[in-house]
Amino acid sequence: MRHIMTPRYLVGFLLLQLVLVGQPVFGQDEAVTAAPEVESFHAFPPTPDPGGQKPSAAGQFFRDIWTDQKVIWTTPFRMNRRQYLTVALPLAAATAGLIATDAETATWLPNTPDQIKWSQRFSNFGGVYTLGFITGGMLVGGKVADKPHYFQIGRNSAEALVNSVITNYALKVITQRERPNEGNGRGHFWEGGNSFPSGHAMNSWAVAFAVARTPKCPKWLAITSYAMATGISISRYTAHKHFLSDILVGGVFGGYIGSYVARRPR
Repeated sequence: MRHIMTPRYLVGFLLLQLVLVGQPVFGQDEAVTAAPEVESFHAFPPTPDPGGQKPSAAGQFFRDIWTDQKVIWTTPFRMNRRQYLTVALPLAAATAGLIATDAETATWLPNTPDQIKWSQRFSNFGGVYTLGFITGGMLVGGKVADKPHYFQIGRNSAEALVNSVITNYALKVITQRERPNEGNGRGHFWEGGNSFPSGHAMNSWAVAFAVARTPKCPKWLAITSYAMATGISISRYTAHKHFLSDILVGGVFGGYIGSYVARRPR
């Protein structure tokens, strides 16, 4: 019975993730995007050097990362009542519910060697090196081919990926959760693990949203990005590397980061 219900459960799980990601956070709703407040979040413009020259492209990139990290980590303190009710509370409730059932849902699949092997191979598309190669390819390709919109897509996705990696590693250090194949399989927190949240899910959704929500992104590229992020997220569960709560939180946080990077004023 549980194996029959699994596909429906996963569909509902992914829909919940997309609904949560679709809510405006990181200063993107009407209460936060008023001009004075947006400017306050980005009150760290490039500072010309004594010679009056503008910062290099690399310098500006890392300045943007620094600004993004400030926004990401201070977001909980800047959310309004509606955001707490429509984003924070549902995400907290969903995460708590999944954590409570993680030990059971981790055993829903047979977890055979072949299942784990092929799932792991597919999930490698969500690795940092693979995503870095893809984002770098779009950035360089857009520059060489003189396609500004592709260059911007590559630039945004690279920025989102770096932000996601930094945030993910920080959260892993804070939570230290065991993976499903570690310890007694119950996913205890603060036991030296690195399961929460899923890095592959977080990074792939950060890149997917940064790509899809960049202005002038081709529809085929947006659909492909979302499909890959969905497949990578599911593969982390079927590879028995992460619990569903790890994937939900990673996917939602990644989606917020990618959406913010693509939409913020520049």
